[in-house]
Amino acid sequence: MPPAARATLAATRSPWQGVVAWVLLDWAGSAFSTLSITLLVAYFERVVFATNPWGLPGGVVWAWTLAFAMLVTALVAPLWAAWADRHRSLRTSLLMSVLLGSGACVLLGVIPPTSRLAVALLVVAAMVGFDLSAIFTGSLLPEVAQGRDPDRLSATGFAAGYAGGALALLAATSIVAARERLGLSTPGALQASCAFVGIWWLAFSLPAICRRSDTPQPAATAAPTTQSLASLARSLLVPSPTLESRRLGGVLLGSMVILGAVQTAISQFSSVALEEFHLDAAALVRLVLLVQMVALPGALAVGWISQRVGRTAALTLCLAGWTAVLLLALAVRTEAHLTALAVLLALVLGGVQSVLRASVAVLTPPGNSGSVFGLLQVGSKLAGCASSFLFGTAYAISGQPRLGLVAILVPLVAGWWLVARAGAAHNPKTSRIE
Repeated sequence: MPPAARATLAATRSPWQGVVAWVLLDWAGSAFSTLSITLLVAYFERVVFATNPWGLPGGVVWAWTLAFAMLVTALVAPLWAAWADRHRSLRTSLLMSVLLGSGACVLLGVIPPTSRLAVALLVVAAMVGFDLSAIFTGSLLPEVAQGRDPDRLSATGFAAGYAGGALALLAATSIVAARERLGLSTPGALQASCAFVGIWWLAFSLPAICRRSDTPQPAATAAPTTQSLASLARSLLVPSPTLESRRLGGVLLGSMVILGAVQTAISQFSSVALEEFHLDAAALVRLVLLVQMVALPGALAVGWISQRVGRTAALTLCLAGWTAVLLLALAVRTEAHLTALAVLLALVLGGVQSVLRASVAVLTPPGNSGSVFGLLQVGSKLAGCASSFLFGTAYAISGQPRLGLVAILVPLVAGWWLVARAGAAHNPKTSRIE
């Protein structure tokens, strides 16, 4: 084939290769998210802290460990993301984030469970790495969505994430199930599953990390990282005559509150299921796999609705579904009810995150995607802390965790109102990115 023809073919294929590489980031990272709510929490609570060595139940230590990880993310993410924007190093920052998270998973497979402080710190590192990698995955969306529908692409990424997370969880669970044939103890098998997920995460992230950008990048800025971050925050928080700035500020604030409420609800649903229905590890894995299977077509369907009808309709559908889930939690009495509620949750689980990610991406100014998604991640973590406190307060006062779930409706509806007020969920055909 002549060189000119090869160059033309490469140019034709290149954008789609970039899209596939970006989608694989969701495929890769979801392996850790599914592990963290199944085998990792089982290892942490029932092996490492099974005997309450610090005078506290394992569940309490787990909750505090996650809270500390969220705090670390909130402190580190904005500066890291702004540095990435300043130096035009989104892929380098993505690599560092994935290495932090996946490396911590691999080390969890090596460090003995008796080294409890080391295990807790590695869990923090893995959580922070996952949160940071999500920032740079989102910040690359405006680049790969050039000339395409960001709603459909974002939904495809979430769908791929559910598929990848389910397959990785099945493989990790198979290690635990085959522990006797492999000559492993139960703790050893759980550790091996952590190491496996770490390798999976890194391997499937490499195509996007190693790929060069298809679009010209602006020159690096000379302003210090803190100065550029403060300037961006002021442009979004202080009233601005620019319609897009006001819209982006409203989108970010509303999305932060919504995502914080959603993330809290997901984690507390698992806790309620374990406390009230006494699910063992195998039953919890089956329930999570069911959620992953249903969430995949659910995310694609929401992406189709967002593309064909508009983000307003897609976001309204997802948030109405979440409202129904939180209210129906009061009526759950049997495991059959719990399964039905999990299916409903799965249908809107990734949809709301997908629509919000696309809404932020299309409004982000060129050269600021890392900072904007960094602010989104920080805000959602802080909002998640507030939602968790609200849940715990309602639980403590009433003695019923179900009423804690209902209390999460307050931030969910508040975020819904903020996004709607900002006009963020506009028809994608009018978005700037297209």
